[in-house]
Amino acid sequence: MKARIPRAYHTLPYGQKKRLEEYSREVALEAARMQTDKDGRIMLDLYIKMVCVTLHDAFGFDEEQLTMFLGNHKRLFHRQARMVRDGEQIEYLNNRMKEIFPKNGFPQSFFDNMLGEVPSDK
Repeated sequence: MKARIPRAYHTLPYGQKKRLEEYSREVALEAARMQTDKDGRIMLDLYIKMVCVTLHDAFGFDEEQLTMFLGNHKRLFHRQARMVRDGEQIEYLNNRMKEIFPKNGFPQSFFDNMLGEVPSDK
């Protein structure tokens, strides 16, 4: 019986090198997607908890009101996920901000000052 000794990368045929590169790229992309999803969930969890603290401390929301807020937020979140898939989320939210902030518009500069502007895709 022959021993299977791994070959050095540089000794592999071109086709095997290409397949290894493609596989490595796919594995790396999937790992990056998984980490991005995990980071997003952590950030959302922290932000929702900060919103609950703000609603409680600044507006006196009690546990029942906060639970109702979270339930409504969950419903909106699922609806937004469908809108993202259909390419409608940004337009919907911009239109709602016009309704909710009719006098001065959504205070985007407040968030830009707090978090920094979102870089453009240009």
